[in-house]
Amino acid sequence: MVGLMSGILLAPSAATAQVSDGGTVRQLDQLSQCRAMTDDKERLACFDRASAAILASRAAGDLMVLDRKAVIARKQSRFGLAVPTSEMFGGGRADEVTDVRQLDSTIKTASAAKAYGRWNLELANGSVWQTVDALTFGPSKGDAITLKEAPLGGYRATIAGGRSILVKRIR
Repeated sequence: MVGLMSGILLAPSAATAQVSDGGTVRQLDQLSQCRAMTDDKERLACFDRASAAILASRAAGDLMVLDRKAVIARKQSRFGLAVPTSEMFGGGRADEVTDVRQLDSTIKTASAAKAYGRWNLELANGSVWQTVDALTFGPSKGDAITLKEAPLGGYRATIAGGRSILVKRIR
């Protein structure tokens, strides 16, 4: 069961009293300690107590379990927005392993922006980006696009394997 859990978060409430100095939930530590018991009866009683405490915390909203794929999908949907996603789920190792630094998609629609040479690009995931660098020819529907964080801030896009251009997310 523990191997299936991808991430665990604490909501600010009385559960903070159950957080150890290392940031782990004591209830999960207790569950782990139960595994070390050799007497079957004691081990089962320990597991029953620990699992009841975990389920009670989850029911109270103090403990949340998140699927890694759901976390990555959420971060991908927020990629490029002003809200940083690097510490969206509490920071630390859990955020590091779900970090999103690149988004691969396709162009759903491309329309000329009001500024000369700029294009508004709606991607398959629903996000809308605008080219900052002027393009002589507009991108086409269905073109592959890769968006990455730029080294000095901002975002760069590569459309259909072409040169990298500066882009910004509109929505």
